[in-house]
Amino acid sequence: MPGQIRTASVVTLKYLQTIYKGGKAYHYLRAPNAKRQRLPDLPIDSPEFLAAYSAALSVVAVRSKAKSGSIAQMIEGYLGSGDYLERSESYRRTMRRHSEAILIQAEDALAKHLTTEDITDDLDPLAPNAAADRLKCWRAVCAYGKRKRFFQVDPSLAARRKTIPKTIGHPAWSDAEVDLFRSKWPIYSVQRLCFELIYWTGARISDAVKIGPGMVGRDGVLQFTQQKTGEPAFVPWTCQLPPYAGKMLADREIMHSALAERKQRHMTFLATAHGRTRSSKALGHVVSDAAKKIDIEKSAHGLRKARAKALAEAGATVHQIAAWTGHITLEEVEHYTREADRRAAVRGSEQNGKAVNR
Repeated sequence: MPGQIRTASVVTLKYLQTIYKGGKAYHYLRAPNAKRQRLPDLPIDSPEFLAAYSAALSVVAVRSKAKSGSIAQMIEGYLGSGDYLERSESYRRTMRRHSEAILIQAEDALAKHLTTEDITDDLDPLAPNAAADRLKCWRAVCAYGKRKRFFQVDPSLAARRKTIPKTIGHPAWSDAEVDLFRSKWPIYSVQRLCFELIYWTGARISDAVKIGPGMVGRDGVLQFTQQKTGEPAFVPWTCQLPPYAGKMLADREIMHSALAERKQRHMTFLATAHGRTRSSKALGHVVSDAAKKIDIEKSAHGLRKARAKALAEAGATVHQIAAWTGHITLEEVEHYTREADRRAAVRGSEQNGKAVNR
């Protein structure tokens, strides 16, 4: 029955309805005067489920009496749909922020009157990256609107945003910077643990915070599903290293040494002292703040790039790098192999990576 389900002695989830069918539990948010919303098929005390529940509840809490057929009604419907609720927390946060900005401008305007020019006008004042996210929001909302017959032709498909200028982004750590960080931060420190795990796995911080012993298979391979893409990544954990990664054995052993120094064991390797999953933002600060203290202006994401670069320089193919780092398109990986090929083209075969000063 709809109502309140107690998940612990002090935690109550309002309007949570659980239906058991075929031996499986299905969870819904069933608030008064609101359409029933399907929630993820996850344990109700998991962080992912609670985040989705909170997002669904917030939609109910702010639901207004939007004018029928209006852009506002279309947005409210989208925010209560699986298209929104089943996405990652970071995606929902971005979409909600832009949806709320659109709501302020749209007021009671009807969705059927929305044009491509209206959307383009909304994008024009924004910076390139913000415009890209706003257009992404418009397209998600309009895709929902077309499916629900708010209009017959999706006006967002023809809208174009400003081109995002190409930038270097987060630069990769150099070998010298890796050595310096290791020399300054002891193996038992939290800073070093976070550094070593990201550096070996090449994981994004959004994935690194969730990596734990339960993701290591019997074959000694760490496998995790990436939050950003939903695709798997595979990292040699305890198995024999592939030939191209043979010289990286020391990096893996250092990471395992850092893991062995943990005073407590939790579901995730980078959990806080209280056993909670560390947030992505906090993890990013742990690494970047530690780096700044020793005059290294690099980020946690730069460690991901450093691993991809090291794999390319070791002779890994684009497919092998993509399997490790989880990149989806080969184009994302090819610039690492291209740079490695160019470097090798001007280097003597007997140098073994050591420079000769004259």
